[in-house]
Amino acid sequence: MDTRDGRVMRARMLLEVGRWPDAFHELSRVLRERPDDVEAGCLLARCYDLAGDPPGTVAATGRVLAVAPGHEWALRQRAMALVAMRRRREALLCARAAVAAAPHEWRTHATLAEVLLHQPGVRALVFARNAADTVLRLAPDEADAHVVDAQVCLRAGELTLARRACVRALELDPQNQAALHDLAVVDLRRERLGRAGRGFSAALALAPGDRTTGTAHGQGARAVLWRLYDVLAAATVGHLVVFALVAGTLGPWRRPLALGAAVLLLAAFALLFRWVWRAQPLAVRLKVRADRRQPAVLLWAAAVVAAAVASVLGGYRPAEDSVAGNLAILGVMITVVTLTVRLYGLVTGWVSTVVVRLLYRTALLLHGGRRRTGRRGDAAGAGARG
Repeated sequence: MDTRDGRVMRARMLLEVGRWPDAFHELSRVLRERPDDVEAGCLLARCYDLAGDPPGTVAATGRVLAVAPGHEWALRQRAMALVAMRRRREALLCARAAVAAAPHEWRTHATLAEVLLHQPGVRALVFARNAADTVLRLAPDEADAHVVDAQVCLRAGELTLARRACVRALELDPQNQAALHDLAVVDLRRERLGRAGRGFSAALALAPGDRTTGTAHGQGARAVLWRLYDVLAAATVGHLVVFALVAGTLGPWRRPLALGAAVLLLAAFALLFRWVWRAQPLAVRLKVRADRRQPAVLLWAAAVVAAAVASVLGGYRPAEDSVAGNLAILGVMITVVTLTVRLYGLVTGWVSTVVVRLLYRTALLLHGGRRRTGRRGDAAGAGARG
């Protein structure tokens, strides 16, 4: 084994364990001696990718493609880097060139599917479905092939199929970080926040530096807080409405009963918060604490205080022209508006998923495609095609 082969092998091993700076050093030495080394150039592009440097990846793959214009690995890496740079048209051209260069390599079709998922329109989604089906046909036993399937289903709003694809990927590779991430995304979109938090925590344990999973993990952790707020806000509004309706029948007992109910409501919320908080994975609790100064967390805290003020002062019913009366009105307004916005977001999110799913299924029919019906049906279809 010559010096070049030894350095390239060391670089590959370093990349496998995520030590891209050390791999970069080894590959730079190789490329100084052999600037036209295609393998070393592709591995260098991988270093840039792991470093989160899409322009560096594009530059490295450009040098490789100047030597080997049809190199599918370089084309695949370049396509994904161009997607990250929002140069979608160029990314699509590169992905198609990779498929043309290696039509029997499942990874080229996987890259094409991923690039198509970043293109606008339902038509691109149908083409992504076709590319994902090709991936499954070429590599039915590869976990990453089922991850591609899951990503297409997620974009199409087919959450049940996306979950099945993730489960299949994890059956093939229980340590597949992308499958764990996508499975957690499915749970998050279904408002199964506890499962989503555990899924993101497991995915981050495998890849602590993954920015995408880190961002989603933060969203999931904050979603737990806002779900608790929804309970408090709905109970507060219900409390105010009930005592406003029965105010005339309670006479002098109205104020003490309303205040007592408000105190019980807040105590119940505190107990619920404590129970839900302790049930969360440690990673979720640490994430919330780390983000406690983030606007979304600060806004949540302000909304909880407003709901508490609305409940207590609304039950007490101070004079309208007093400071306490103004605070009560402000608290009620903030609670009602925030809860309305939250409900609107939940409803529009659900409607958006349904509409995308219907458009996708219609487009599949119009383009002569097929709608996948589940893992069992997929396996049968793959066997028939094979």
